[in-house]
Amino acid sequence: MVKKQKRGGSFFKERTGVIVAVFFVFGVLVIGRLFYLQVLKHSRYNEAAEDQHQVDREILQSRGEIFMADYKNNNLAPLVINREMGLLYVVPKEVIAKEETAKNLADILESDSQKNEQLKAEILSKLGKPDDPYEPIQHKVEPDVVEKIKNLKMAGVYFSEELVRYYPEKEAAGQVTGFLGFSDKGQVGQYGIEGYFEGDLAGEKGKILADKDPSGRIIPASEKQLKEADDGQDLILTIDRVIQGKAYEFIRQGVEKSEAESGSLIVMDPKNGQVKAMANYPSFDPNNYGLVGDIKNYRNLSISETYEPGSIFKIITMAAGIDSGAVRPEDTFVDTGETKIGKNTIRNADNKKYGKITMAGILENSVNNGTVYVALKTGRENFKKYVEAFGFGELTGIELNGEAKGEISSLAKKGDIYLATASFGQGLTVTPMQMAAALATIVNGGELVKPHIVDYLRKDGQEIPRAEENNVRQVVSPKTAEIIKAMMVSVVKNGHTKSAQVAGYNIGGKTGTAEIANKDGGGYSNENNHSFIGFGPMEDTRFVIVVKISKPKVGRFAESTAVPVFKNMASFLLQYYQVEPED
Repeated sequence: MVKKQKRGGSFFKERTGVIVAVFFVFGVLVIGRLFYLQVLKHSRYNEAAEDQHQVDREILQSRGEIFMADYKNNNLAPLVINREMGLLYVVPKEVIAKEETAKNLADILESDSQKNEQLKAEILSKLGKPDDPYEPIQHKVEPDVVEKIKNLKMAGVYFSEELVRYYPEKEAAGQVTGFLGFSDKGQVGQYGIEGYFEGDLAGEKGKILADKDPSGRIIPASEKQLKEADDGQDLILTIDRVIQGKAYEFIRQGVEKSEAESGSLIVMDPKNGQVKAMANYPSFDPNNYGLVGDIKNYRNLSISETYEPGSIFKIITMAAGIDSGAVRPEDTFVDTGETKIGKNTIRNADNKKYGKITMAGILENSVNNGTVYVALKTGRENFKKYVEAFGFGELTGIELNGEAKGEISSLAKKGDIYLATASFGQGLTVTPMQMAAALATIVNGGELVKPHIVDYLRKDGQEIPRAEENNVRQVVSPKTAEIIKAMMVSVVKNGHTKSAQVAGYNIGGKTGTAEIANKDGGGYSNENNHSFIGFGPMEDTRFVIVVKISKPKVGRFAESTAVPVFKNMASFLLQYYQVEPED
């Protein structure tokens, strides 16, 4: 009995020791774990706990707005502004009468019966997601519509404010403004001014830290600003609202009347390169950019479309010839109707022979053989130097995305045929904006000015002037420029473009009707581009105008397509600027 008791006592003691050891090890592990969590990992878990009760919120910045000049009223007119509109959304689990709510919303938002039913179905689908705390229904809800919906006091239906980009001029300036679109980085400016000045307009978001209550809602009084939002800069353009509107109206009429593919019209101040209007047709409404069927309509044809200019380029040839001393204004040329260049024969566009003709007469009658004569006398290297000096073959630097530089590489080729065809605007390409800058050079005493569309930036009410030099270089002498200018006035008075005259004023100009090269690189098609470049008045010139009509079906020459557009624009500008008649 005693031995059994001893064995039992020993076993009991052993078992007790094991239990104590287990509890000891467990205790050490617990203490170690607590030490690990509360000391070593304290900051990490403290942050995690705070994350459950705190939230970072972005403070949206305001995107810079864009304004135009208003010459008549001496103030600024909005071109691109921010509007506060409603973002309609629902919290599905809070909506009691789903069918009724969907019907009420659809009836207010969509009047078209077919689209109404479709919208109602979409809303019902979103209301059928009880676990989703947020379902957006519609962006850009007008304030009066917001009020209508709020008055119904429907459970689970809410609005938040959103800043929406609004373009009051719509199609009239769509390719100038561009639009605020979406990318993988969120909303970003695309095309036009919106794209080019994205960095200046966008600004930077701010950030606040706020506490959340147990239900996850933000406690307003707990908000702490971490970073202040930085609003974007405003842009003030050189574009004049009234002139832009008229330019769009006139180019639209010109394109429609001639049944053309497209058209461009530029108005520029030759003294400083300020673009007063840049209108293209067809255009698009930036407020509804997503509805555009052909994305080509986003492109600004005035700067992105290159073309062979045809006879409007003859003023460049004549300026190069006179300024270089190759020909003099009083020189004459005997036109036989054709010029042999190797195996090639060049003829006048009208197949006429003009006989003995002056330098001014070459431009007045647009004699191809005459400009070939001037170019050959000038020489290939000299001619190329002047063409480059006028800014062809390089970007003008205007503040818009998508500018093309044109192609003048044919002038580097040996062989007089390339020089000869270039003299009357074939075998090289330009943009309407380059032609506007070149014409402004002639009108501005031979000094090339850089075209620009932005006058200044503005931040917090303070003007930020542009630090760019507008005067680029002296291309031809003031004397040469004055001679070419007078010749262009003579072209309108005595040449093919008498219809460009405006009663009481001396108007200068030159037409161009150019064949369009085949896309495969061989020869020319039966389609044409029609152009007219002009200025007014002769003394103290206020404007230069470039008109381009692409592929017209009605009207054989520019006299019947581009010239009427020019005359409408010039007549309007002379009255708008209240220019006193010259004679």
